[in-house]
Amino acid sequence: MPPSDPSTATTTSGPGSPPRSLAKFGCARCRKHHLKCDRVTPTCGRCLNAGKTCNPPGLRIRETNEKKFKFTQKQRWVRTPRRLVFIDESRTAANDASSPDSGPDEFETVCGSPTITSDVSPTPTPPLPATGPPRFRAASPPERLRLMMISSVINPPVPSCPSWPLTDREEARLFRHFVEKLAVWLDLCDPNHTFETVVPQQARDYPVLLNAMFALSARHLGQTHSDDNMRRRYNQLADMYNEACINIMKDALISASYQSGWTEQLFAATIILQVMEEMNAALYDDNDEGDIDQDKAAGSGHIPGMHKFVREQSFEPGTLGAASFWIGLRQEIYSAVEKRRPVGLNLVHPGLFDRSLGDADDYTWANRAVVHCADVLNFSFDPGHHQPYRWDELNRWNQRWLERKPRSYDPIFREHQDSAVFPEIWYHRSCQGRSVIGVTHHLLARLFLLSHQNSPASRDEIQESIRKTVREICGTGCGNQWTPPGIFTACMAISAFGSYFDGVEEQDAMLAILEQTQRNHARPTEKVILHMLHVWGRYDTLVRRPHEKTPPNAAQTD
Repeated sequence: MPPSDPSTATTTSGPGSPPRSLAKFGCARCRKHHLKCDRVTPTCGRCLNAGKTCNPPGLRIRETNEKKFKFTQKQRWVRTPRRLVFIDESRTAANDASSPDSGPDEFETVCGSPTITSDVSPTPTPPLPATGPPRFRAASPPERLRLMMISSVINPPVPSCPSWPLTDREEARLFRHFVEKLAVWLDLCDPNHTFETVVPQQARDYPVLLNAMFALSARHLGQTHSDDNMRRRYNQLADMYNEACINIMKDALISASYQSGWTEQLFAATIILQVMEEMNAALYDDNDEGDIDQDKAAGSGHIPGMHKFVREQSFEPGTLGAASFWIGLRQEIYSAVEKRRPVGLNLVHPGLFDRSLGDADDYTWANRAVVHCADVLNFSFDPGHHQPYRWDELNRWNQRWLERKPRSYDPIFREHQDSAVFPEIWYHRSCQGRSVIGVTHHLLARLFLLSHQNSPASRDEIQESIRKTVREICGTGCGNQWTPPGIFTACMAISAFGSYFDGVEEQDAMLAILEQTQRNHARPTEKVILHMLHVWGRYDTLVRRPHEKTPPNAAQTD
């Protein structure tokens, strides 16, 4: 499709309307880098953040389906195979192949590393484990040339692994930031601390993991750094590493043997990019209905392959795939609450899920609460699960979890709400956040069960129970800010049930939590803030409020 003149591509459909091409297809820079464009004119959010010129894509759209040429009914067509192999039969190529320097060893070097095959893109994915190099018989020079050409199509070369140790100081900083700052809260419910220990080691051999780590670290710094120039620089790096990671994944996504490409390393990289996608929402509008093609590509998360992979796979506990799944499930819960939809992952994994209430370690109790929260969200947002007996089952399980949870889940300090807006609840660092994850997800599930309660209790009693539970979640998040996921769950509770609060003091305290979460942890809360202001009837008088340094009850415990 030939490019059109940029001067003509910016014509508008009427006074004050955005450019037609930009409004429909996004800008040229976003399309080039395979990024979602918010299509804001005259400069989109990504170009504004990167300090780049924002131009329309320069596409010339054919507005007719009329065919200019027609073939007769007697036209004879030649059948062609699906896979084509192009062989250079020139004298130079033949001489190179028949040179004395080339021999069987050279051919075995080319064909000795089996990789994931693809019919479309030459960009390869990390090699699958092989039991040993295949053996080939010696071939004549012309035959060897033909086999080498075929090999280059069937087994594209593996991308060179990054040099180790890293020689770029900036990449080393991003690597360290991921391990020391981000992997810590990704691994909260993982006794093996897989993303803190295993993923960095495997990143040495899998560029898809390394680029995903770089992308997430750069985006987090691009959202939280105090210097505007550094924020812009890190966001540019995040886009660059994200594109590199997507290019490596592309074969697995579009190849005929779709599932064969989804190794655990690709799945883990997908989860990392999924976390980054949530941070991207703070920069760009993710709910634009006009960008149909890119929405289809994105699916319900960053990459639709994650959902297909999780639906069709079973995970062994303690593996990278299992660790990735638990992180993906928590991300799905966050998205389900925000978008008021069921959880999109398979919640039936024998050997991985434990919905019992017997004795177990603290990690298992936390993961039980996470799965229970997902079950409650499916009950709340999926009409097919909305039976009265199901509510009774979930409510009974919720109460029994609270009664049987281990003593290590008891807080070290609890001050009931007196003068403070939220009760102060502290947990010890020795629990490494798993108790905070378990308790807050249990309380979040409790909120949705209360909102669907059909008991004889009065409406006022139910609403007061909801407000009390929200206060407890907020108090837990504010009192344990050394583990950020606690405050993330508080944001979910505010988003779903903040409308139950009429007092200005409590509303301001919730706004402070939302603002601090976006400022310090790059979690997108601006839309929630605006929604709450509308619900509370304060949007016209308080559209932009001053940022508070810390929300009420913020405490650091040892």
